[in-house]
Amino acid sequence: QVEDQVEVKLNQSRKIDASMAAPSIEFKSVTAKNYADQAKFFLNAFWNECGKEAEKIWGFWEQIVALDDQKKKNGSDLDEFNAHRFLEKMGETKRVVELRETLRTIDVDFNKRMALIEYLLFRYKQTVPELLSRPQGEIDPEEMRRAEEGVRLAQEAFIQMQAELDGLKKEKEATAKKMADLEKKANDTSKSDVMRKGAANELEQLKKGDNIRVREGKTTTATKKAEDSVAKAQKVIDEIRKRPGASLPGSLWWMDREMAEVRKFLPQSKQKA
Repeated sequence: QVEDQVEVKLNQSRKIDASMAAPSIEFKSVTAKNYADQAKFFLNAFWNECGKEAEKIWGFWEQIVALDDQKKKNGSDLDEFNAHRFLEKMGETKRVVELRETLRTIDVDFNKRMALIEYLLFRYKQTVPELLSRPQGEIDPEEMRRAEEGVRLAQEAFIQMQAELDGLKKEKEATAKKMADLEKKANDTSKSDVMRKGAANELEQLKKGDNIRVREGKTTTATKKAEDSVAKAQKVIDEIRKRPGASLPGSLWWMDREMAEVRKFLPQSKQKA
């Protein structure tokens, strides 16, 4: 019964706000973007008002991606259950009915799901008409595509580098364990001479470290590729920023932030931009 009253109240408020009653096709195309692109779209539009909140908005993006059980980074909105969880993590410590009311206020296109950009509009008290009236920059789309592709390749190179580093660590741990077992067996007088000699020979082979050197070579190659990919992507981003009239501050900040995430895991000497 309480929920029915809330529903009536919400329907009345929606009739009053005619500007939100029929979301445009243009806005639906924005809510269909993935979470990161929604955040960039919002920051490009409201950089003067919300640019100082960019790092916090990055955190909102991380949280909403974590809660999207099915699509993760490729998702565009959360169902009602996960939207409630998101609101709770954002400090909306309310009763279920109140959370539902908040979600319905946020849900501009009334599809009972919450896009990140809907939450950002709600949180920063901005409107859809104002969002869509703001320019999204005049940077050459092909240049932006190259920059975004460069960031993607750097991220992929980082993942490969991390996989090789993890593989090297496991190889070293497994080798150390095997060497300890072989040394114990080689010195075990209860074993036959043949078994002890076999263990000693295998131990000597492992001490040469051939398997470790192969792994280290792969790790060095992967790390160099990651370093080169980061440098190449950063160069494209910096070139775009220097272009006269470059006006996509949100997108450029976001790419810088993505690069910072990759750079954190490079060797220390390569971490500076």
